[in-house]
Amino acid sequence: MTKKRNPLEEKYTITVPEEFDLERIDRVIPASLETDISRSQIQKLIKNGSIKVNGLPTKSNYKAKTDDEIEIIISEEEYAEPVAENIPLDILYQDEDIAVINKQPGLVVHPGPGNYGSTLVSALLYHIKKLSTAGDPHRPGIVHRLDRDTSGLMVIAKTNEAYEGMVKQFQARTIEKRYTAVIIGKPVKDHDVINRPIARHKKYRQKMTIDEDGREAITEYTISRIWHTQVSTFSMLDIRIHTGRTHQIRVHLSSIGNPVIGDQIYSKKWEKYKVPYLLLASTFLKFKHPVTGEELSFTAELPEHMTEFIVKLDTMLEQYQ
Repeated sequence: MTKKRNPLEEKYTITVPEEFDLERIDRVIPASLETDISRSQIQKLIKNGSIKVNGLPTKSNYKAKTDDEIEIIISEEEYAEPVAENIPLDILYQDEDIAVINKQPGLVVHPGPGNYGSTLVSALLYHIKKLSTAGDPHRPGIVHRLDRDTSGLMVIAKTNEAYEGMVKQFQARTIEKRYTAVIIGKPVKDHDVINRPIARHKKYRQKMTIDEDGREAITEYTISRIWHTQVSTFSMLDIRIHTGRTHQIRVHLSSIGNPVIGDQIYSKKWEKYKVPYLLLASTFLKFKHPVTGEELSFTAELPEHMTEFIVKLDTMLEQYQ
């Protein structure tokens, strides 16, 4: 995905990967941009000529083909300062400087293409109000992010001092971040460290990929559970990331042949298991308070869609045995 900005509009170009061959265009776009842009918004953009395929007008029921170039132009007239919205927010901890929240799956962290409201930022402005302004003005309080469909723990900066302190810890890699994932298959090793550089895909710009010229990316995993069912083999992984690259866990696991279940971008079988969101959650976070220096740690339960799938696997395993 390439992106070009001017004061009046945002322009995105998506080259369709084979994972989306013959998928409707109104499904390809939100998955590729990882945004909550709705089908009705897409249909409106198509109707007014703001979405083209290979340079030509298209229809909302068009089925995309591998290597199609989809061009999307979105007016920036809505791209104003984010506003508060009463969106549910699970706040685990809060003081004068920071807050720690458990983000629900499906919630975009900050404003993006076609999705300038109903984000985590909107929820923060409603529930917390006081947020750091040291970073991007459209992302108040945001120090790090989770993908739209990834749930779990995030630390929020309420003051500029806290923001700067947290940024330094992320840059120094002193923050401990652990995730839980349910994946297709079983990795060759029960425990391993995947140390493979990641860069943006040269052709499919909405994707990241393993690239020797990319940035260092280190993911450590341990298998915690295995299900050998009649359908297939599945594993649960405890994951610790030592770097924070875009889509890092998803790219690394896909690269060893064990993609996260429900991954629309890095798994060709993403629809097969009919899960609403990725089976990936940030479940543990440990850092030093950016102002007081106190060591803090937080744990989050797995989200409902993951526990439901695990129960389903347990049931299948019992029936198989």
